[in-house]
Amino acid sequence: MKKSMTKAFISAVAAGVTLLSFAVGSWSMPHGAGYETDPARMTSFMSKKLDFTEAQEASVKMILTTSFEEVEADIQRLKILKKQLRAQEGGFDEVVARESADEIGEITARMVFLKANTFAEISGLLNEEQRSKVARLMEKREERRGMRRGHKKDRLE
Repeated sequence: MKKSMTKAFISAVAAGVTLLSFAVGSWSMPHGAGYETDPARMTSFMSKKLDFTEAQEASVKMILTTSFEEVEADIQRLKILKKQLRAQEGGFDEVVARESADEIGEITARMVFLKANTFAEISGLLNEEQRSKVARLMEKREERRGMRRGHKKDRLE
């Protein structure tokens, strides 16, 4: 009994991580380069793929909207910090660079936590069939990524 509970928990966590990556993976994409972080668009995409109920769709949209609002200030600050670091090409100031890098690390940690929390919230709304669909979609996504980058799946393990 304990083994089956552990397996179920691990499966749920794996599905959760996959969904989070699926749902808010665009945070790591370059902003302003054709990638829009639009909670409504993302919710609609997930709803079609996972056959959401109206209640699930509304809840996911609310979760994503809140998450994107929380992360927007951090994204703007990261842009400023990265610009400051690039501007040092001619006259590198180690103290300023280290302070900027430390702040980038803090912001990144905050964003990673928010992403995991968002995933957990969304995952909690899914039924078992939807979690299975997410797992399959993420497997396909990873295979495509590996082919594009010339990686073999076993290299990553």
